[in-house]
Amino acid sequence: MLFALLKQGNSDAFESIYNKYWNQLFKTAYKRLHDRNKCQDVVQNVFTDLWNRRTELNILNLQAYLHTAVRFQVLKSVSKQSRHAPFVDIFETEIISNLNADGALLDKEAKKLVEQFINALPFKRRNIFIRHYIDDLSTTQIASELNISQKTVQNQLTTAYHALRLRLTHLFSLAALLTSIHHR
Repeated sequence: MLFALLKQGNSDAFESIYNKYWNQLFKTAYKRLHDRNKCQDVVQNVFTDLWNRRTELNILNLQAYLHTAVRFQVLKSVSKQSRHAPFVDIFETEIISNLNADGALLDKEAKKLVEQFINALPFKRRNIFIRHYIDDLSTTQIASELNISQKTVQNQLTTAYHALRLRLTHLFSLAALLTSIHHR
């Protein structure tokens, strides 16, 4: 009901959605980032994107959509903290800011890449990755449920995280290259 009103541009519906989900989404982001300012930015970006893309989105489960969007933004934020952070910062300020319309396309491609990446993981690693990043379970909870050591869970997550970061870096690099060629 609220989303249908939002789709029509109803700002009261947007405000209701914002007030209903903001705290939940902040907590979801905080579990991963442990930085209030970054978490506020992540949640704000999700709501800004929701408002800007409201007419083109077809959302069946708004809560699930918002939580998935926050997790994706958290993954992007974490990937920026890698040793390649200066490159990512330059990429965002120099390239992404010039892409406005293409930014949504890049997000869509990145989400598609993440989905394909998850699906291509070996079963055990995929199961751990989903339980941690999608279901929000701690490494202790996962280890207990799967009857494996917490260290194994952490190793599997680290391996998956580094591989995903590498693939996203390639995607962003390709987008930067294509944008620089396009703007010449």
